[in-house]
Amino acid sequence: MITDNNIKASIAHHHLFSSLAAEEFSEVLKQSARLSFASQAHIFYQGEPAQRFYLVVVGHLQLYRTNLQGQEKVIEVVRQGQTFAEALMFAEQSRYPVSAQAISPCELISVDSHVYARVLKQNPDAGFAIMANMSRRLRKHLNEVEILSLQNAQNRFLLFLQTNVSHVKKNTSNMKKSPPWRQDEHKDKADVDEGIIVLDIPKQMLASRLSIQPETFSRLMKRMTQEGFIWVKGDKIHIPSLTKLYACSEFTFSQAEGQCPGHEDEGGFKIKP
Repeated sequence: MITDNNIKASIAHHHLFSSLAAEEFSEVLKQSARLSFASQAHIFYQGEPAQRFYLVVVGHLQLYRTNLQGQEKVIEVVRQGQTFAEALMFAEQSRYPVSAQAISPCELISVDSHVYARVLKQNPDAGFAIMANMSRRLRKHLNEVEILSLQNAQNRFLLFLQTNVSHVKKNTSNMKKSPPWRQDEHKDKADVDEGIIVLDIPKQMLASRLSIQPETFSRLMKRMTQEGFIWVKGDKIHIPSLTKLYACSEFTFSQAEGQCPGHEDEGGFKIKP
């Protein structure tokens, strides 16, 4: 049972719970639990009975499938404020089609699927909310299938960079110390946007998410570094010139936003730990 008032308030604002009446919300919380998992711990394994779904309070995790040859494919990275496995409540005798594993230390809200489904039967608004969420995910996955099937490895990685980059402005403090005849030179350099991406998952996992073989991904990053598109240090990918990056891509940012398999977004929801 969830007793922490801050957690209760945060859950209540999530779109899967915001349409519930107070009594219905209380009924769901009575059969819910707050769980903690260490990094690399499994929440469930592929093939286990799907009796609960989850909301991520802190941390992030991967959903992956294992084929008959033992190879793993990352299907999705689930981050703070996102839910997973809720659609399975509509399938009788359902089993998890993927395994869920923590990438970092995680805190999750575990919700009883049967209790939530029973509440949905009494509340059409909540039912429409979860259908809208599944519809968004379906469109996202359809876009992913198109990208993964029609685009080559380089274009998929470029799309990931475009979708996840944060803009960085160059330091302009040196302009005041420069002679007047050199200020224009520094101004030109200051106006060039740089970019940076801070990875919250290992590079090998990112490669799997983009359906790129690890050795191909390694060669691709090495080549792009040699050509000056990026440089990598630890978990950070630096982009010296966004203009140069966009010029070599077949996508514009507006086309790329929200479509890349490495980009997970669920409306910017933030939950208070």
